Amino acid sequence: MNLSEVAKLIGADLFADPEAKVKGVSSPQNPKEGTLVFCQSEEDIQKAVKGKPVALVVKEKTTHYPCLVVRDVREALAIFLEKFYPEEHPVGVSNKAVLGKDVSLGKDVYIGPFCVIEDGVILEDGVKIYPFSYIGKNSVVGEGSVIFSGVVIYPNTVIGRRVRIHSGAVIGADGFGYHVTGEGIKKLNHIGNVILEDDVEIGANTTVDRALIDSTVVGKSTKVDNLVMIAHNCFIGEENIIVSQVGISGSVRTGRRVTLAGQVGVADHVSIGDGATVTAKSGVSKSLEGGKVYGAGIPAMEWSRWKRIYAYLMKLPDLLRGRK
Repeated sequence: MNLSEVAKLIGADLFADPEAKVKGVSSPQNPKEGTLVFCQSEEDIQKAVKGKPVALVVKEKTTHYPCLVVRDVREALAIFLEKFYPEEHPVGVSNKAVLGKDVSLGKDVYIGPFCVIEDGVILEDGVKIYPFSYIGKNSVVGEGSVIFSGVVIYPNTVIGRRVRIHSGAVIGADGFGYHVTGEGIKKLNHIGNVILEDDVEIGANTTVDRALIDSTVVGKSTKVDNLVMIAHNCFIGEENIIVSQVGISGSVRTGRRVTLAGQVGVADHVSIGDGATVTAKSGVSKSLEGGKVYGAGIPAMEWSRWKRIYAYLMKLPDLLRGRK
């Protein structure tokens, strides 16, 4: 691929030799000769030129080096990576996989060694199931979805098109629901399911619990990082970004384009409005309006300074009583 082809692909204005060949992409921190480097800052540019890449991809023209100017550098990078480094998956059913009765397989399906596909499962065209994964009875996996190694999908789960589920994820386990009686703790048998809508991505070792009676839903194009917990009866809206180690309690509802940063905890039955952002390590104990940024995490600071601050905090009740 030459630079003129790249410019057309990513929608760039070209300020370089259109016939120059592109070998691939490299990072500003480790620039390589003959590659493109996507730069989001002047600092990136200064690092990148040391490796003599074929051109830089930038938001504003730089006069001292060949470049392609785009509206959005990250978007251009995504387009280039998808085209230049296409993901490849095998096709076919391993003779070491176990398939139950009435399993429906679409075209170009892959089922790797030691997978277990239970009775009544539907795998649509282009579905890829990597080794050691389990798909429970009567589940549906939509067209083009990829389930990586070691994923567990409980029965009756519905997975949309182009969904990606990474290794170690568990979809549809029992919700954490019990009733405390005088005789002990009584388990509530969860008879609902999980629905993952189109273009959802679920990170490694993330869990999504099935609903008590209805469905736990993760909306279209929502991206869930590794090590996230989504509890029973939740309704997660479209295009949410849920970062690693977030814990979402039961029956939470989020709107469209909600962002929950790392280690956010959300209490049960809370609603979070469209476009809300909750910053890292914050606890959400009540419903939040949309379109705002919320946060109450404590940033890291020098330890002896924090101990002094904490000592003063402990004196606040006495100080306030003294004012009465």
